[in-house]
Amino acid sequence: MKTLDLKIRATNPGSEQNLKFASRVYISRDALIELTNGVEDGKPITVQRFNEDGQVEPICREATLWTAPTKLVRVAQMSEVFRSVCGYSIGDQVRISYSPGSAVADADEVVVEDVTPGNAAGTPPLQSVSDRSFWEHLVARHLVHIDHVFAGLTLKKLQVPPPAPVFRVSSVNRSTTALARFVPGQTVVRIAHGDRPAVNGDEQRELAIQDVPGRETQVKELNKFLRRFMRNSAFNRPDLLVAGLVIHGTHGTGKTMLLDRIASLGWGTVHRIQYKDKLSDIQETLAKARNQQPSIVLIDMLERLIDKERNNRNAVILALCDAFDGLIEDARAKGQLPRVVVVATCMDYATDIPADLRDPGRFTRDIYLPLPDVPCRKAILSSYDLPLPPDRKEETLRSLSERTHAYNAKDLQRLVDEAIDIAEDLIDQQSVQDVPSETEDTERRHLLPPEVFDQALRRVRPSAMHDINLKPPPVRWDDIGGQDSVKIALRQAVTLSTAPKELLATVIERPPRGFLLYGPPGCSKTMAAQAMATESGLNFFAVKGAELLNMYVGESERAVRRLFERAREAAPSMIFFDEIDAIAGQRHGFGHSGTSSGRSGAGSSHGGLNVLTTLLNEMDGFETTEGVLVLAATNRPQALDPALLRPGRFDDLIYVSPPDRRAREAIFRGVAARRRLLLGNDIDAAIAYLADATDGYSGAEIKGICAAAGRAAWARYSAAVSLTPTAHGGDGGAGVELGISMADLEAAIANQKRQITEEMLRGYAEWEKQFRKY
Repeated sequence: MKTLDLKIRATNPGSEQNLKFASRVYISRDALIELTNGVEDGKPITVQRFNEDGQVEPICREATLWTAPTKLVRVAQMSEVFRSVCGYSIGDQVRISYSPGSAVADADEVVVEDVTPGNAAGTPPLQSVSDRSFWEHLVARHLVHIDHVFAGLTLKKLQVPPPAPVFRVSSVNRSTTALARFVPGQTVVRIAHGDRPAVNGDEQRELAIQDVPGRETQVKELNKFLRRFMRNSAFNRPDLLVAGLVIHGTHGTGKTMLLDRIASLGWGTVHRIQYKDKLSDIQETLAKARNQQPSIVLIDMLERLIDKERNNRNAVILALCDAFDGLIEDARAKGQLPRVVVVATCMDYATDIPADLRDPGRFTRDIYLPLPDVPCRKAILSSYDLPLPPDRKEETLRSLSERTHAYNAKDLQRLVDEAIDIAEDLIDQQSVQDVPSETEDTERRHLLPPEVFDQALRRVRPSAMHDINLKPPPVRWDDIGGQDSVKIALRQAVTLSTAPKELLATVIERPPRGFLLYGPPGCSKTMAAQAMATESGLNFFAVKGAELLNMYVGESERAVRRLFERAREAAPSMIFFDEIDAIAGQRHGFGHSGTSSGRSGAGSSHGGLNVLTTLLNEMDGFETTEGVLVLAATNRPQALDPALLRPGRFDDLIYVSPPDRRAREAIFRGVAARRRLLLGNDIDAAIAYLADATDGYSGAEIKGICAAAGRAAWARYSAAVSLTPTAHGGDGGAGVELGISMADLEAAIANQKRQITEEMLRGYAEWEKQFRKY
């Protein structure tokens, strides 16, 4: 920004009262070149007056710059109309400022007030809407002939027979200091009707948001940030307070809604930057905001504006940095906080905002909008004022808010709309004979049956979880043979996570939230996690460790952070890391030994180390995370980094052993219940024999044995049927019966190699002695 200090002089006689060119400020050609590096007329400027103490006054009036028709020396010519509006006098010293790339804005709204002599202030003489519409149209026809419109212009000659009202422009684009171009068909003219703004109205308007159900805490923080722009710093260091604000959170949490609320406050000129804007448009918008103070800059989806795929990403980031730096320069020069509010939104502040934009004086403040919790969801639902039966309304709202985990405000609105549609369908399906009396029918149609929400909940799922399987595979505890100690430990984990905190605190300071399932492969570790999620109803997040390492550099860490963030938003929930040793291998270096197995852990690579560090940091946040359990499974606990096993991370280490005799019997009984086993009359003896024959086999290997036996049975049956053309299924083919015989099972056992060795079991026992908590 360049400036010139000049003295005010009058314009040439004959042009003093010309409204068409009232906003023009004339300076010499040499001064124009010095200020703008060119001779082009009509460039936007701001004008500030020096007070008696030689200090620049804070109020900036916008104008346009033109070459004077006569030679001038260090003076600026202004019309009488402009001087009167601004309160300037001939001989006053002013500072003219120009920012390269700036342009005069188009007028979205022009508000005028009736100032006809004899009318009480703020009392419009127009008694009907049709009267106001007529005069608004007439004022618009008059303004179209004026070069630029600004607050303070008085319109007396409206080319109608007297007595005609006199109107004065009170604001342009909700600002009393801005300048704008009137655009026919786009600019809206509005006659103030009992809402006449005060002098310097933008400065008097409250810059604060009200009435956002369920977001009281975040709105309070937002208003605290906005309040700084209503007054100077109490510590006389406004340059340190220049900063933008980022509102971040997942889809549907209210980010755009808050931007729209800020825009509707009527404080200053609102400028919006869209993620599709060109670099030149972005620079022009930022320059306008700096010149048209007070102003508001709103950037929705900032992460898309500076997306890594954008070719000129660095140039866009630099433009934003330069804009903030320019405001800091203004603050240091004027000794006061610039009246430019910059608010942006993104998904994740820590990830989406690059380091350059987080430097002091830029986007240094952020407000996080989580998915609505139970009280927030109830507040949102209450704000809809649902027509529920009065005696059931409170209970329905409470129950619905508790059943809508991970729903955002948009999801709740969709849920309510769906419930209303279901209720209307139920009414339409009623037969004509069943139609009640007129009074009963009217009452019924105006009340929403609470039961319709049960169907609506099945149809409307939370959009924040659109790419996550909320329902794990339908595995239940009964599907897992044996493993009673594992089932008891995991059931207790769910109980502790859902117990009332106040009651639990009397005996447990911090319940465990991290659980590691370890043991030989094929022993139901993954099934146990799925059964835990199914039986408990927790939202289920499952990821394989190897999948994270296959991502691009930096994306693995982001995926881990996002996973924990979404689990917190969808609480109560459970995160399950299968094959966690792929991302949590031991780190080499001081205080860390190599992995004890043949291959090195993932932590030994740079990418794996970053993922491990991110995982450790996220698990450190357990103390402030409510309703989230973390389960992990591994066949190689010896390869895990010891830092994961300290208290506060994986508190409980659960050994999932090979199935014992009772568990093996349960597996074979489960297969017998689902498949046809030809085991003779003494089923118990046959199953006991099979359990003894599979000693040392894993559960997966036993299921593999049954599957192999089934294939052999089908092959035998198919061969027999093919020899008997008259056979049509069931029994047939030389008396062959379709079913798995004991011979099939014995052959499958003989062919199945046992993969769990004694050495492997001793390794688990040695590791357990070192890390077992109790």
